[in-house]
Amino acid sequence: MIKKTAAIALLMILCMLFLPAQAEIRGYEKDQGYIYLQLGEYPYESDGAVQPVLWRVLDVQDGQALLLTEYIIDTDQVIFETDQKVIKKHSYRRIKSFEESDLFPKLSGEYLDRLLGEDPLRGALVQQENEAYIFLLTDEEFMNPEYGFANARWAEWPRRIRSHEAQGTPYAVKQRGLYKDRKNGMSPYWVNAIKNEKDYKLQIVGYNGHLSYGAYTRVNIGLRLSLELDLNKVQITGGEGTEQAPYTLEYADAAQQAAD
Repeated sequence: MIKKTAAIALLMILCMLFLPAQAEIRGYEKDQGYIYLQLGEYPYESDGAVQPVLWRVLDVQDGQALLLTEYIIDTDQVIFETDQKVIKKHSYRRIKSFEESDLFPKLSGEYLDRLLGEDPLRGALVQQENEAYIFLLTDEEFMNPEYGFANARWAEWPRRIRSHEAQGTPYAVKQRGLYKDRKNGMSPYWVNAIKNEKDYKLQIVGYNGHLSYGAYTRVNIGLRLSLELDLNKVQITGGEGTEQAPYTLEYADAAQQAAD
């Protein structure tokens, strides 16, 4: 047991020696941009082959990092409905908030399981007040310059287009039917904001970067997911924090768990 613990400790020290001198996880900074990291795995290739999921760090407050997937990784309906007659008539269930949708509990259930499975890093996720671990950003968050977003709502503002546009993974486009614009290659994704409780639409970021709305039952709108990570429960094990070489992480107690 002593030899095993010593070997694990030596490996961790060697990993740390090869990290950048100023390795850190920070929020968006105007002059330096984003920090990127890998967390979890998800189907990425057009044949469904999985790859590590790339996240950008939007903000860090009180040791907790707000993350957003760099790519649109999947698609799903907000209200689950397959009857085309019901869909055409918009006669499906209305909701007062995204938390009442069919998609909301699925994010922290099925999607969380697919992303992290039994990975110890699940223990570093911060549970929200609404009990969610994985969620969609709100309208206000997508208008927050401190997260690197432009606070202009419409696509005619060039900076908004650049700050909000997102590409879907080959898997999301080829196997899940995510809409992909022929001109710019970008795709739309859901936002946590209903139009109004009597209507049938949730907000989206359009393929051209503007905020719009889509019917709850749309199947070609993407998922660009968010979560909060407790930085006190993770350690950087590699990478440079860039989009090309994102940080890799380990649960802070993983070495102790292995030793036990």
